[in-house]
Amino acid sequence: MKRTYLTISRLIILTFVGIITLASCKKVEHGIDESIVSISGTTPGSALLGSALTVDLVANNVNSMTVSIVPAEGGESLYSETIENAENKYILSHEIAVPVDEAWLGEHLIKVSYSASGGNVEKTKAITFVEGDPVFFLVGGSTGAGWEPSAAIPMKMYQTGDDDVSKDKFEIFVYLVAADGGFKFLPTQDGWDGGLGDAGDGKLTAEEGDNNLTVDEDGFYRLRIDKEALTYDILKTEWGIIGDATAGGWDADTDMTFVGGKGSYTWTITTNLTAGELKFRANDDWAINMGGTEGNLTQDGDNIAIADAGNYTINLHMDPTGYKAEVKKN
Repeated sequence: MKRTYLTISRLIILTFVGIITLASCKKVEHGIDESIVSISGTTPGSALLGSALTVDLVANNVNSMTVSIVPAEGGESLYSETIENAENKYILSHEIAVPVDEAWLGEHLIKVSYSASGGNVEKTKAITFVEGDPVFFLVGGSTGAGWEPSAAIPMKMYQTGDDDVSKDKFEIFVYLVAADGGFKFLPTQDGWDGGLGDAGDGKLTAEEGDNNLTVDEDGFYRLRIDKEALTYDILKTEWGIIGDATAGGWDADTDMTFVGGKGSYTWTITTNLTAGELKFRANDDWAINMGGTEGNLTQDGDNIAIADAGNYTINLHMDPTGYKAEVKKN
């Protein structure tokens, strides 16, 4: 009985191996002759005005196609460009610079048109364009960006209170060198069009010319502009910590030290702290004060808690991308 079982098992194994061998020897051909283009699912369904939109395509046997943006309800194309695919690539990407133009707001279609089987074929994907927060940039020899617009430093949009819903005001904390030619403000990083210079008495001008803004001494400054009112404000800042966890309590700042020069945004201090709370503020005054969490500091934010007494190293980073801190016990 045992021998019969082993014989049957061997036969089953040999049969299975034979099937696999035949399958492996069979010629398998892959390929589709049909001409087709599809809009990939990786193409986003929404985009901001002023952003770059990447349209991902999958193509087969199509040497030329047209990508366009059309209103969802119909009408003339807002954008149209022909893509040549002489190498018959299967995966293609096409980037569209979405303008800051109200005509693009709302529901639209990404449309791809191509010829196949003697006719015209169209594929579409819905997309919504929305208004993003406007941007402004700082450029100039006195800054870490130099005079190259593509390296211009982004500013942060700010508002003066809960009732201020405008999107016209921008600020940046930045180290400036007085002797290096000054600075200007730009609406984009693409060039000098729309750049703003000094018109005197706190006013800005869009006129071209040698009208750079300047400072009298090197230092870490807060720069603010209102692009609609065409005004600016320049304030030199010195930073410190204050609070019942610090040596001066809530009555006096403990000064921090700036680290570096152009391109640096860091203030630091190593000091003894007690259990309690602290905040960061500029110029020994509450007009500019930062609190909240170490990863997200905001104007007038909450006090930062210090759980244990000891010696600490504290770094304050006033980067244009966001204000942060590091509070570490030594």
